[in-house]
Amino acid sequence: MANVLSRTSPYVYLVSVNDPDYPVVDWIHSPDLSAVNGWDSRYWIVTGDVVSLMSETERNAVDAALLDASREDSVQQQIDNIESVLRAFMKTVLTEFNLHAAKHNEIATTVDAATNLAEFKTAMQAVNDYPARTVAQLRISIRNNLGS
Repeated sequence: MANVLSRTSPYVYLVSVNDPDYPVVDWIHSPDLSAVNGWDSRYWIVTGDVVSLMSETERNAVDAALLDASREDSVQQQIDNIESVLRAFMKTVLTEFNLHAAKHNEIATTVDAATNLAEFKTAMQAVNDYPARTVAQLRISIRNNLGS
């Protein structure tokens, strides 16, 4: 019976196994883990039969990557949850952005169509102002976007 460690990440450490069931090509038999004692296996480096600890810079990079992945998963879940206030708020903001884009396009079309200053002034007077929104309207819009 021996302890074995898989040679590939994520590293699996098994205690008191039947040696022949774990080929040496895939497993390190009776590995020396003193250099990584107390450290999560995600910080280990296996080179041949030697198990060593990543440098602090490498460990920080691993942690940063895991945090980024976690954040991405969390954000994706919140966006996909149709009952999420964050999703409803984002849909409200997207609608407002699109309304602003439509207003901008209307102004640009008016500018492009004008052939002289008088025509331009007359056409611009016909473009309605885009109203400011209130907190109450924001709340209503968010509520209306829940579940959609």
